[in-house]
Amino acid sequence: MLSQEVIGMLCCPNCEDSRLSHEVFEQASPDDIIDGVVWCVGCRYWYPVEGRLLDFMIGALAYEDDRTRFWTEHETQLVSLGLEANAAVRDDAKDLQKIQQKHFDWWADENNQSYFEYEGSSFWRAADLIAFEPWKQEIPKRTRLLDVGCAQGRSTFKFMNCDLDIIGIDISKALIRQAILRYQAGDFVARAVFIAADASRFPIRNEQLDTVLVYGVLHHLADPGAACREISRVLKPGGSYIGQENNETIFRKIFDLLQFIFPQWQEEAGPEATISAERFREWFRETPVEIDSETSVFLPPHLCNMMSLAVSHRSLVFTDRIARAIPFLRNQGGVILVRGNKS
Repeated sequence: MLSQEVIGMLCCPNCEDSRLSHEVFEQASPDDIIDGVVWCVGCRYWYPVEGRLLDFMIGALAYEDDRTRFWTEHETQLVSLGLEANAAVRDDAKDLQKIQQKHFDWWADENNQSYFEYEGSSFWRAADLIAFEPWKQEIPKRTRLLDVGCAQGRSTFKFMNCDLDIIGIDISKALIRQAILRYQAGDFVARAVFIAADASRFPIRNEQLDTVLVYGVLHHLADPGAACREISRVLKPGGSYIGQENNETIFRKIFDLLQFIFPQWQEEAGPEATISAERFREWFRETPVEIDSETSVFLPPHLCNMMSLAVSHRSLVFTDRIARAIPFLRNQGGVILVRGNKS
């Protein structure tokens, strides 16, 4: 839930100033702001809070119609706070991210396959079990986790039975709304807040987080290396990065052919559609984060989706174990699982 404590961890996406102020229009409790506004003391850029959703988008990624409507509805209150209508900012560097934003807004409620259906496929449920179960055992209780590119909570909700404070960010307001509703509908151990924000520059102050999770997101970004530097920046010393991406594997052309003939989901990748272990090491080389990785998934999703979850999971675990024991194959899994520790 959006609280004053969470706002205190954030910084302005427009100018990176950490001096943020806020005004509450409606709240369920002091730790649960429903509607209001957050603004930067430095540059005076303001960000709306509606239905517990803090919209931290700027420039080309800002939802201009939503901002205009919010200003019209709350103009008297905003002017009394010394705020002015935010000027639209053209940012050509965000063109690729705008494409991603539109793609995931579309996917939120796509009739052929919603993002919930994508998450619930037999393949991804099995692959997620392989990735998340070990991670859940490693993350200390009562620590802070940032989920970058959280979508409608696909990765976030894997940790909802853990005693954690979680911030989820995603470029799609449609998916963030779904994550908020999903959280409000349940009774979870974890305490979570979801914010619409760009993964190119995390709106988080330096060294605020114990764990950063980036699950299948870097390959969508225009500059994944910049995001890796952001991971290092927001992690506390001793903090951990965990993630998963498409691996640069000799089997990729087979997967691409199967996806062309029998598509299992709609992909909108950035310039780094697949990422190797060496690429990760390169991106983190100038940071204090040390990287380790292994590959997973040696069966095509198409085959796994023909199986039940139990059979799909056993098959992936078995083939992982076999392939990782063979030197030629151990680095050729379909996905790469990454761990990093900040010294």
